[in-house]
Amino acid sequence: MKIKSIIISNYKSLGEERNVLLLEDNITALIGKNDSGKSNILEALGNISFIHHINDDFFSKKNRYTNRNIVITAELKFTEKECQQLLIDSKNPKTVFKFYSSDDIEFEGAFSSIFNHDEELKNAIYYIEDNILNYFKVYGKYTTKKFIESIDEKLDRLLEIDSKIWVKYKKSLNEILEVLILQEQDMASREYNEECYTLIRHIETIKSKIKKKYKLLPVIYYRTKEEELQSIYNLDEIKSAIKTKKGLLYKFMVVTEAPLEEFIKAIESNDENERNKCINSIKEKVKYNIQKEFNYFYEEDENVKIKVNFENNCLKIFIKTKEHTTYLDERSNGLKWFLNLFIDLAYGNLENKTIIYLLDEPGVYLHVNAQRELLVLLKNLCNKGGQVVYTTHSPYMIDTEDIINVRAIEKDENGVTHIFNNAYDNKFNSSSKRETLTPLLKAIGADIKYNLGPRLDKVNIVTEGITDYMYFTAMLDYLGVEEEQRPYILPSVGAGNVNALVSILIGWGCNYKVVLDYDKAGVIECNKLIDSLNLRLNHEVFFINCKDKPLEKEYIRNPEFVESLISEEDKNKLSVRYEVNKTMAAKEFYDKVIDKEIVLSDETINNFRRLFVNLSIIE
Repeated sequence: MKIKSIIISNYKSLGEERNVLLLEDNITALIGKNDSGKSNILEALGNISFIHHINDDFFSKKNRYTNRNIVITAELKFTEKECQQLLIDSKNPKTVFKFYSSDDIEFEGAFSSIFNHDEELKNAIYYIEDNILNYFKVYGKYTTKKFIESIDEKLDRLLEIDSKIWVKYKKSLNEILEVLILQEQDMASREYNEECYTLIRHIETIKSKIKKKYKLLPVIYYRTKEEELQSIYNLDEIKSAIKTKKGLLYKFMVVTEAPLEEFIKAIESNDENERNKCINSIKEKVKYNIQKEFNYFYEEDENVKIKVNFENNCLKIFIKTKEHTTYLDERSNGLKWFLNLFIDLAYGNLENKTIIYLLDEPGVYLHVNAQRELLVLLKNLCNKGGQVVYTTHSPYMIDTEDIINVRAIEKDENGVTHIFNNAYDNKFNSSSKRETLTPLLKAIGADIKYNLGPRLDKVNIVTEGITDYMYFTAMLDYLGVEEEQRPYILPSVGAGNVNALVSILIGWGCNYKVVLDYDKAGVIECNKLIDSLNLRLNHEVFFINCKDKPLEKEYIRNPEFVESLISEEDKNKLSVRYEVNKTMAAKEFYDKVIDKEIVLSDETINNFRRLFVNLSIIE
């Protein structure tokens, strides 16, 4: 399952307006100045769990400005593959979860349906409901008054299993099982009790079914600090890690599955045979429990060998790739970061689960190239079905080819955090919007010379806004335009700001073309570009409908926009109408095209093909 959106109400600096965070299926980046509240967003997500008890303290951290109860609402969606496997209606794959208290998690939607359609589970629950209290009235041995009273509550939770997460289901059902098993053992020597056996069988079925369904829910992994595994640890450091049960060294030792005392004996044992036996045992376990699993997790072309040795009363960790062996701390920052993450996940038994990775300022101390490498590694995490949400101040941690995944976070004058799911939102509190990326630059506090664009190695296609960017990018993908042929799409913030952006491109010596809407604002900007910057129509500046000359009657009465290139047939395939929400309609179109969930009509294809030919993107 994927998280589609989170509504965070009244947690710390989050209030009840602009508190919805939309998540991409892969990576979502949160940008914002210090103290904007982006860490509070990660913290809110990191403290919730779909299957575990939530700390009571979490629900006490109310927003002082609103002073209302904290409520977290999460919308999840089954993937297309999961819908096929679980026989879920692919048109209704969504489930809404609401978190009100530490163990009160309500849900409705597709996740409810997998409980409702499980006849074996329902029959087992109905049998327990109808028979268990009557059974214990007859067979009361090993029961107490408190035990009998607790059964009603357990039955209530069972009957709500299709609408509420039962965090303590295993513990609660095991309490009943323990009594039944003791009774069964007593009866075994005398006579077989069919009713006792049937109750046990049905409770085991219920436990198994709930466990299997809860496994479908993603696990949230919140990494609050960057721990690093070192190359060398002395005996005192090893003993301290074992004693305190803290730190990445301790996690590394646990993940090897070697007895912890072997790490001490491998250094200080006076018996050489015992010492060598421990060393060889640890090496073998590192090979199979860390090295083998890490290479599956890392998914790079090179095969990484993780070696350990014990020399000079120290544990030493080496990395070998091809014929090159070095200390761990001499390897690339990207590889080290991924290994540290793997150890952390493996320690929590999370490496084979669907994970939502929450990373606060990942790679903040890495140099520019290492940050770019880290961005690639984050994409690798998503290839395993996970999602990544991270905060950053660094322009190098923003994917310039996918700026749709950027969310801008800002705090207002009352100290309330607002989430802008489109970093180009016109309501973003920016003092100036003349330059295209001003809101984005303001959010990360970066100077334009360190910015995301423009590109010197590609043609820069300047559009009026982010929706044009989404449609253009989607159709370049749909038409199979190769990466080296693709232009760089550079969105402005409305037609009136295009000339300022073009001035920058000219000053930097960039290759560029401009695409404008065929409306009054577009024509005014076109004339400004021609008069002020000597651009030529259908050479450097183009209308979206490829017109050679604007006619006032046409663009006033029948203006045309990028949405005009989409056929009515294809618009009807979307759940969001352009007239209702322009940006979200474009986002849905983009997602469906990129995920290959839509087949476009010839009319749409030909309209974009004509435009791209006019722009000399394709022939």
